Amino acid sequence: MTYINAPIHDLLIRIKNAYMARKTSVDDVPFSNFKISVLELLKQYRFVQKFDIKEEGAKKFINITLKRVINPVDDVPNIKFFSKPSRPWYVSYKDINLVAGGKGIGIISTNQWLMPAHVAKQKKLGGELIAEIY
Repeated sequence: MTYINAPIHDLLIRIKNAYMARKTSVDDVPFSNFKISVLELLKQYRFVQKFDIKEEGAKKFINITLKRVINPVDDVPNIKFFSKPSRPWYVSYKDINLVAGGKGIGIISTNQWLMPAHVAKQKKLGGELIAEIY
């Protein structure tokens, strides 16, 4: 059993490491509803292809299918973390900027759940900026 202090950081780093190793799947990621919402955003913006939930007894795991890496410079995502378990990073909607000129997404947790940063800016919502992926 592993204890993870930052489960979202772990999820995003597992995805990035799999892309760097040119793998097409990430298996047995511990399940949480928050991770599922992050994966839905990543799927919507084509950073992951699909994900499945697998149950083994009382435990649930997530299996993620990634797109194939053709050009490592363009296909391997860069991840910049802002919030950490010891220091949350809160931003106002006025402080939200485009990520990589609009080519990436910022994941922000608002009072209306998780959403991309540009959508939060349009709705004039601030919140905890978790990470930027581009």
